[in-house]
Amino acid sequence: MKDDIRAKYFEDFTRFTCASDGFDDAEGIIFGIPYDKTVCFRPGARFGPEAMRKASWGLETYSPVLKKDLVDCKLCDLQDISLFGDTEAIFNDIAAVSGEIVKHGKKLIAFGGEHSITYPIIRGIKDVIGDIAVLQFDAHCDLRDEYLGDKFSHACVMRRCLETTDDVYQFGIRSGEREEWKFAKNISMQLMKKEDVDKIAEIGKPVYVTIDIDVLDPAFAPGVGTPEPCGFSTEELLSSLYNLQKIRDSIIGFDVVELSPVYDSGNITAMAAAKIVREMILMLFG
Repeated sequence: MKDDIRAKYFEDFTRFTCASDGFDDAEGIIFGIPYDKTVCFRPGARFGPEAMRKASWGLETYSPVLKKDLVDCKLCDLQDISLFGDTEAIFNDIAAVSGEIVKHGKKLIAFGGEHSITYPIIRGIKDVIGDIAVLQFDAHCDLRDEYLGDKFSHACVMRRCLETTDDVYQFGIRSGEREEWKFAKNISMQLMKKEDVDKIAEIGKPVYVTIDIDVLDPAFAPGVGTPEPCGFSTEELLSSLYNLQKIRDSIIGFDVVELSPVYDSGNITAMAAAKIVREMILMLFG
């Protein structure tokens, strides 16, 4: 009877909207990683997961573009991972959770936190399923070998990922030191086009997508730790992501990172992040 009352009269707003299924029944598993230890300009990304969840309740569950509805998806929100110990211990836990999710045949959906959390996610996934391709949407190269003496800084995350897989494709990049641009392999200042998706499809590997919300112009996403002018609109980014429908069966997961609600204006960055999550979920499961 208590469970009936809870289901009828109460809603858990601490989870992402419509993500109320249990782990075993769900197709997609959400978890937050409130980590921003290496943020080098404006801290606050640790509050990103909570802000995305709150913003999701202000969105309709239906996508008029994809003509699909979140209410038809089976989603489980595990909420935030506990962060204890040093960087190695934290990254090992993130990798372990990521591996467990994909080992059970689920799609992984992670809320950052700073961008460094993508590396242990990739490591954990690869330990279970083998080699993967990574698609990065970002304003910054993130290809430094170390930053301020830290090889696991968010400024180094794609360099670490490239030590895990050769197939990293970067889109929307418009900032980086000279050596990063020289080191880069598959880097574009433009957003992803259909021909890029065709190229990625030919690789024949599972695909992981990482979306740093600062790929958007600060006019559309002021709530980030490292804003970079001359970016893209939310509509332009979503149009680019819709191209991924062609390889949706190959996508094993995605993250949205670097939302820093402390600097947000009217929650517009959080709303953009939540809508991106909604559209990505509907592309994968709807």
